Amino acid sequence: MKAIYLLLFVFFLNFMNTSTTPNSDNNKILLKNFKQAVEISVELFDYDDKNNTELFLVEFDSMLAKQPYTDSASLIVENTAYAKEILKKYFASIGGEELLRSVNDRIIDMKGIVQGLGTEIVFYQKAPNKLCQQTFVGDVEQKIIFDGNKGVKIVGDIIQEMTGNELTKLNFDALMNLLLEPEQNNVLLKYKGMEKINERDCYTILFTLPNGAEWYQYFDLETGLKVRDSKDIITSNGKFKQITEFGDYRTVDGIRYPFKIKQYLGNQILDFTIQSIKVNTGIPDEIFQID
Repeated sequence: MKAIYLLLFVFFLNFMNTSTTPNSDNNKILLKNFKQAVEISVELFDYDDKNNTELFLVEFDSMLAKQPYTDSASLIVENTAYAKEILKKYFASIGGEELLRSVNDRIIDMKGIVQGLGTEIVFYQKAPNKLCQQTFVGDVEQKIIFDGNKGVKIVGDIIQEMTGNELTKLNFDALMNLLLEPEQNNVLLKYKGMEKINERDCYTILFTLPNGAEWYQYFDLETGLKVRDSKDIITSNGKFKQITEFGDYRTVDGIRYPFKIKQYLGNQILDFTIQSIKVNTGIPDEIFQID
């Protein structure tokens, strides 16, 4: 049962931010191909900041004239400005920045099978950075609560305070607008090249947290939707590679959410289906209270 809860906790942390790590060879894309990808993206997506993208392409032409086609190309590929453009396409594909910023709280109910046992997870999130997760496996319930500063895990009468890397990651996962405001939260962005995910061409963005933790996220070139992410999860039980795939996007109150979530952790697979998503219901602060 303890192993199940560890898997569910890791699953929850990843989902709150709705393969292996990218091959380093893919990051050494020729500058010429990179520029072409930018131009194609501008045509595929109609988002607000085209002017900035055009200016970026002009500057890129200048860099292209000066750069040899060597490993230095990777320095251009890993470009924060382009990573931001990819995120803008993602926001546009799921409903737009204005609508995303209007979400003050959210309740998500999901069900699935974990190690052969029927499992339900209900989690509550409230801006700017509060969350509560309830996990039900048979007759047993586990809670994870973050009140904006402190985090705890509760099973029965046992309360365990979260510390170190576990608390740091929980803090970032609790942020409602982390992807909208990464730099305000001291998160670094880098574009890491193109990657094939389930036969689809995808952009790869690396998010580096203040504690050095690295999160890779993959966005479909055509649709702009996030289809996968890969994270190193550091817990008191060791370091784990976590891969999560997202699919079956549906619209709820104007915003598109993935309703199919599949996560790989070692030889374990967590397969969940969203039952419901409720937005701006006015979740009371008592839900996130830690006694």
